[in-house]
Amino acid sequence: MKKAFLLLSIIALISSCKNDSTSQNSSENEAEKEITELTTAQHLAANAGLSNWDDVEEIKFSFNVGKDGRTVLTRKWKWNPNTNNVQLIALGDTINYNRKSKLDSIQASADRGFINDVYWLIPEFKLVWDEGTSITEKKSQIAPISKDTLNMITILYNNEGGYTPGDAYDIYYDKNHKFKEWAYRTKNDSAITMATTFETFKTVEGITIATDHLTPDGFTRINFTDIEIIKKK
Repeated sequence: MKKAFLLLSIIALISSCKNDSTSQNSSENEAEKEITELTTAQHLAANAGLSNWDDVEEIKFSFNVGKDGRTVLTRKWKWNPNTNNVQLIALGDTINYNRKSKLDSIQASADRGFINDVYWLIPEFKLVWDEGTSITEKKSQIAPISKDTLNMITILYNNEGGYTPGDAYDIYYDKNHKFKEWAYRTKNDSAITMATTFETFKTVEGITIATDHLTPDGFTRINFTDIEIIKKK
């Protein structure tokens, strides 16, 4: 009787382990399925650390434009994405505003610069954040600067609202879903308005940012300095 009870106990234990294993495998398969079902835009955003964005209380950065080795423009930003409070320091002036409030002409001009500079800072996130867009993809395309063969995703803005209605961005990325180059096309024209590289990646509080961008001739450089991310407590 004892032997029979012991045998039944062992069978029950094995069965239990199998069920646990099946349950675990099922959970793992569901997780893998969820990952594989991400769109390309979501993959690119995830690779840049989108999952860490909800932890951000405030972000500070300087947007710099260089011409022929000289810095010709610097805008210092402080942004709280939760309250939408923004501060700009440029040309000796300080402008504070809230993006949810009605903006005067000076604040509206500052906000145009803010949208531009944030787009350069975290374009991967804009792929999934921005509304009123259409996204298309092409595999094995020749990148405009390096001439490397890369995959391309294009984000096209509709003709209504926003600061860049009808404009398009062709983004070239590698097999690791990292941005390598992009080309901006005004009003979705076939000709490239501006193309730059993505270089010198830096990860701050789990968010990866390309801090350096160069035009094909190397004459124009856009870079970021003083990047600071303050996390929620």
